[in-house]
Amino acid sequence: MAEHLQEIFKKKIVPVTFERSIGLFGATTIGVGALMGAGVYVLIGLAAEQAGPSVWLSYTVCGALAFLTTLMFAEFARRIPKAGGGYVYAYDVLGSVGGFITGWFLALGSVFACGLYAIGFAKYSISVLGYDVHAFGVKLIAIGAVLVSMLINSRGTKGADKIQNFLTWGNLAILAVLIFASLFHLDFRNATPMFPRGLAGTGSAISIIYISFFGYQLIANNADEIIEPAKTVPKAMMLAMGISFTFYLLIAVVAVLVVPWQELAASNAPLVVVASKSFGSAGWLLISFGGILASAGALNSTLLSKGRQIYAMGNHHFLPRILGRIHEAKKTPQAALYAGGLLIMLMLLVFDLGFIAKSANFCLLASLLPISLALRKLYRDYPEHRPASFFRRRLPEAALIANVGLLFTLDWLSLMFGVQLAGIGAVVYFVYSRKREIRTRDGMNIVLAEPEKKPLLRLSTGTRILVPMANPKTQQAIFSVSDAMLAHQEGGEIIVLSVVNAPEQVSFYAALSNADYALEIIERSAALAKLTKVPVKPIIRASRSIPRGIVHAAEEENCNLIVMGYAGTNPTKSASLMEEVLHHTHTDTIFIKLKRLDDYFAPKRIAVSLGGRFNLNLQLMVQLAGNLADYFGGEITFLNILPTDFTPDQKAQTDKAFIEALQQDHSRALYNIQVLASDEPLETLVEKSTEFDLLIVGTTKVAMLEQAVVGSFATQIAERSHCSVAIVRVVPTPEKIIKKI
Repeated sequence: MAEHLQEIFKKKIVPVTFERSIGLFGATTIGVGALMGAGVYVLIGLAAEQAGPSVWLSYTVCGALAFLTTLMFAEFARRIPKAGGGYVYAYDVLGSVGGFITGWFLALGSVFACGLYAIGFAKYSISVLGYDVHAFGVKLIAIGAVLVSMLINSRGTKGADKIQNFLTWGNLAILAVLIFASLFHLDFRNATPMFPRGLAGTGSAISIIYISFFGYQLIANNADEIIEPAKTVPKAMMLAMGISFTFYLLIAVVAVLVVPWQELAASNAPLVVVASKSFGSAGWLLISFGGILASAGALNSTLLSKGRQIYAMGNHHFLPRILGRIHEAKKTPQAALYAGGLLIMLMLLVFDLGFIAKSANFCLLASLLPISLALRKLYRDYPEHRPASFFRRRLPEAALIANVGLLFTLDWLSLMFGVQLAGIGAVVYFVYSRKREIRTRDGMNIVLAEPEKKPLLRLSTGTRILVPMANPKTQQAIFSVSDAMLAHQEGGEIIVLSVVNAPEQVSFYAALSNADYALEIIERSAALAKLTKVPVKPIIRASRSIPRGIVHAAEEENCNLIVMGYAGTNPTKSASLMEEVLHHTHTDTIFIKLKRLDDYFAPKRIAVSLGGRFNLNLQLMVQLAGNLADYFGGEITFLNILPTDFTPDQKAQTDKAFIEALQQDHSRALYNIQVLASDEPLETLVEKSTEFDLLIVGTTKVAMLEQAVVGSFATQIAERSHCSVAIVRVVPTPEKIIKKI
């Protein structure tokens, strides 16, 4: 058993990482593939409808504004060469909220963008086949394209990169041929009037085509797979943007000079019209094939990079943790890819092309705002990172103004839909993501057990008890208490935990690599479990704080109860640990203070003190006493202490406490009742403790101002008692519900 745990431990402390196999050419291909897609084949017709012949100016302004953001991403890529792109940049600099906002809108924007490219692929494929297909049929073809791309990318970068190279550079070759052939068919009369809908129309077209200039940032999403990312990613971004902008501008110019803008606006495949004028009747075949390559390439690049960005958010637990895992054999985030693919398919079934394009623009523009603020904060907090050039120092402000301006070129329907998406994101963050991200930032679990096959629907899991272990001398006792609490239950489980302290400057993996002592503790617990045949899940957790590590482990494992002990050569430190756990946890807790560590723990004379706020803790106190009495063959004493001049009401309350305790007791153990009169209940309980092996007392949550104060009634009982003491604290049900939500 010990060797098995060691094998699992050695395997899991080595993180599964991406394989660095992408060079400058491959990284540039990802960017160009995402940039040179629907922006020219699908959207140029919609843009021409708004801007008329001035659509080339829309592309010029849009490219110039996007170039500011490209420079900003390049600055970050040099400093934070990690997978996740803009999301990681915002998260590392702005923290949880800024990171989530960026990641949320980037993920949604990429989903909408993939839908746009998939529709472009479907329309140009239909154009080649020459069939008249219903709108729903177009969506089905688009969904099929997403499914194929998703399966290709989930199998790994090897092989997929060759497909991407063919799609991307084949598309550019066809566009280059179109541009050259169109030079012989230019009609400058088509350029007048230049602004048929005024400058407002030119600006409106920008809101449609901006998505065309966003593919460069997808390169950063793949930073963990790129060789020398700090150097390669910025270069690839600038190359991809330069190549794509040149082609966009040339295509826009020749399109409006070869074909009247009204014809472009009326066509579902505008470049087919241009090719037909330039090549004759066979032109449609060439450009339709180019449209297929471009849309498929953009879809493939964006889907690939979107999976990495969702993976990064899953890795920080903003999204379900399964999305933050890398497939060991394929070295790809398969779960993230599949989840993103399913979202794209759902979105394709619900929305039309125009709405998808504008929604993608809103999400992608909104994601850039926190990144601008992050770069500004980076320059402010670290003056040594500020560039010497005045223009580059003002880059964050310039990019922020540009992107806010572009955001307000969208129509009100798109803006209102974006606000709704922001509202949904806020709910996801505060209800689901925030507390999980905090736990991930504070610690990391290594589960020393093979992954269990869980049923799709589990109606009842039984009691899950977290048992933090640190002292070998208390292991047997704490394990016995936990085993007793699981007696006569179906489906219960003990989560054995050893927490390794990881200082801020030390990574969790580095801290765990030196956790030999923690592994020994877990191995002893596994041996005890084998003797009692109790289901055990062994976990080692690296944490910035031991108490928070215990609390967060209980939350992650969805535990109903924490059972832990402290022997404590340092009573103040032990009490402080207990109080901090009680202050932060929302899980019922039992603390065991053993009187003698060298004795076998088998309490037969068990006392339950019913004084204080007994109603809240009563059920768990009585359950603990009854289970231990049955487990060890002991008897129970229910006792209470009244003041010497007690009133009838106080006597009635005491009687009520005994009645409720007896009603809660379902054990087979014999019991007796004792009522004592004393004005010093603490001293009386300490003196009375000589008659028992275990004294069970209740406590309440420590108030904020009392968090570091040692000397509460329960703590003093634990320190001064002549027998072992169990301190019980039950969390109120409303507090548990709020925490669950």
